[in-house]
Order: sequence, then structure tokens, then C-alpha cells
Amino acid sequence: MFWTILAIKLRTPCSHTAFLDIEATMEILSSIQQLHHYEDHPYDYTVDSGTLEIISMFCSKRGSIDLSLLIIEMAESFGFSISESMFEDVILSFAASRQVPQCLGALVDMERNEYTPSRELLRNVAKKLSYDDSRLRFTQHILTGNDNEGILSTATMNCLMMGYGMKKNIQSAFDVFHSFQELGLRPDANTATFLMEILYISTKQRFGRRIYAEDNLRPDDVNDVEGEIDIVLSMMTEENIEPTRYFYHEYVRLLCSVGLFEDAKKAVEEAVSNGITLQVGTLFLLAVQCAHRGKFEMAHDVARLSIPAGCGKQVTLIRRINNLQNQALGVRGRQNNSSEEKADE
Repeated sequence: MFWTILAIKLRTPCSHTAFLDIEATMEILSSIQQLHHYEDHPYDYTVDSGTLEIISMFCSKRGSIDLSLLIIEMAESFGFSISESMFEDVILSFAASRQVPQCLGALVDMERNEYTPSRELLRNVAKKLSYDDSRLRFTQHILTGNDNEGILSTATMNCLMMGYGMKKNIQSAFDVFHSFQELGLRPDANTATFLMEILYISTKQRFGRRIYAEDNLRPDDVNDVEGEIDIVLSMMTEENIEPTRYFYHEYVRLLCSVGLFEDAKKAVEEAVSNGITLQVGTLFLLAVQCAHRGKFEMAHDVARLSIPAGCGKQVTLIRRINNLQNQALGVRGRQNNSSEEKADE
């Protein structure tokens, strides 16, 4: 046993394959923990926190909740503080194994340990919840019921709201949002970002292929979306929520989807003036959509914002805009030649 333990500890820095056998890893770690508590043993059997984090990562991918919980227990036993990544791994393990109350409880525990759950983590949990309607209904039942102590928080409600959004059940998603106040919860930046994403999903669902073209939607359709956007923006002002780079991406995407390119450009300029580092994809989305609509000057203006937006000089984006512009000029040139030929005839 000693040599097996030693081998796995030596292999850890250079090879992750040591942990692919979940049962063997579980047995070895259990033995190390027992030996650690054996006071008369001459050796100090411990596992460093980095190794525990690596094993924890594999647990979340394999959905091994028992091993995830053992790692948390060992970290506490060895005097390590539970890291943010360990919390994320055990949350994802619970989500993968459909243990919803435990997943939500772990999210709340993570917040109590002064970690802020990332947008990516919440989206992953929401995705697991959205796999079937019954799981979403069950989650809503336990979060909004009387026995929700230890599982109710803004983060867990954000997961539920986004889960409904991913399922394209827009009304239920907004019902969850409207229940925040009666449950004593305050929305946060993730709430605002998810609401914008849900509005985009709703817009695609309502208008289909007509989106991304300002002349394909009726003015009333665009006004409806603008009104929904204003509700989210007003909520952010009331709750003093600062927009994030993720919020701006969803906001710009939604504006572009209904042909509000000028407003989208102003949103990007606002983010830059506020010192927010934007995602490269946000600039690509807006600039390319502008170019597709023949708004080449606006597209180049957006591309020029890449450096102040913290994205560096985007040569690929500039080339893409130029290519689209050249293609448009070529089409126009061929159309003009064709018109001239017909006139000569």
C-alpha cells in the first residue's frame, strides 16, 4: 500500500491518468486519511491541496460525488481551506448526479465561504436543471417552498431562472425573476446578464430568421423588445448593479438582433468609457453584423474600439470587414455593368 500511495503522489504533477480509476483513487485516499489520523505511525500521510484539486476536477467530470465529498473532508482534515475550484467541482458533481437539493446547498455554502459563484458555474448548473421540465419544477418547488433554508439565494434562483430560459420556457423564467422580491432576494449582475440572454432567446423564438435585420421587423416588434430592455436597465439602476463584460455581450447581441445597431455601438462606447474590458466576441458580433448590413463605416468605428476596449488590435476583424466591403462593391459593380449592358441593348 505504501508504494502504491507513493507512486500516485509522484505521478500527480506529470500525469492525470493516475486518477482515471475512481474506485482505486477512492480506496487510496481513504487509506491516506486513516493513516493521517493514526497518531503512533512514524510517517505523516497527507496529500497536498494541489493534488486534491486535480482529483476534484476529475470527480466533477466523471460525476463521482462520493469521491468529491471525500476530498472536501480530507481538505478540512489536513487543515486546508476549501478552495473555490473544489466548491465548483462538488457543485457540478451534485448537478451531474441529479441531486438538486445538495447542489443548491453547496452553492449557498460556497457563498457563505465568501466565494462568488461565476457566471459559467451558474450556467452549467442551469444547463443540468434544464434537461427536463420535471427537474425545473422540482427545483422551483423546493426553492419557493417553506422549507428552503440553506438552499435559497440569488445564485440558486439565477440558476433556476436561466434553466427555464434554456428550456425556452420564457414565461416561467420571468415568473422566477418576479418572485425575487417576495422571497427577500436582490438581483445581481448575473441576474441582469441572464435576463438579457433570456430576452435574446425569446426574441429568436418570436421572430425566427427575421432577426438581425432592421428592415425585417415591424416597428411595434422592435418597440416591444426595447421596452423589455428598458425594464432590465431600470432594475439595474434601482438595485445599483454595475454591468459586466458578460452583460454588455448579451445586451449588444440583443440590440443587434432587432437591428438597433446605433444603440449597440453606443453600448460598446459606454462600456469603453467606463473602463470595462469587453469580450473580443462582442466587438466581432457588432462589427460583422454592421458590415453585413452595409454599415461599413460603423463597422470600422467598432473595430477601432478594440484597443481601448482591452482586446488589442484585431487584425482578423479588420480583414473580415474589408472582405465583406469588397464583396459588396463587387456585387454592386456587377449590377452596374449589367444595368449598363441592358441600357445599351
